[in-house]
Amino acid sequence: SKSKKELLEEAKKLFKKDYFTKAIPILDYLKNENYKPAETNYILGEISFYRKKYNDAIGYYKTSAMLFDKAAYMPKLLLHSAISFEKTNNVENASSFYNTLIDVYPQTDEATTANKNLQYINK
Repeated sequence: SKSKKELLEEAKKLFKKDYFTKAIPILDYLKNENYKPAETNYILGEISFYRKKYNDAIGYYKTSAMLFDKAAYMPKLLLHSAISFEKTNNVENASSFYNTLIDVYPQTDEATTANKNLQYINK
């Protein structure tokens, strides 16, 4: 009986409380309904990332970024994509994503983290 907008807000609240199991079906429904697909894919990516399902996270992040590359969460999406690539031993893609993050969003906390991680993988 809730609107899609209300469902997305509920899913975001559940996500923030780490109630991933409750948030996932709502996000899957919204994604299948094509409601804010960039944002729903991003949040599903974050859930996969925090659950250490890095290959799944990469897929969700890629879809989200292709749908809306100007989103406010892009620095975090790029950072978490890079870390996911690093965790799956894809150092080349990790390095590429860290560098993109540093180039496009140099003044962010995520860029600072990217610089540190890049120094570590380049050793």
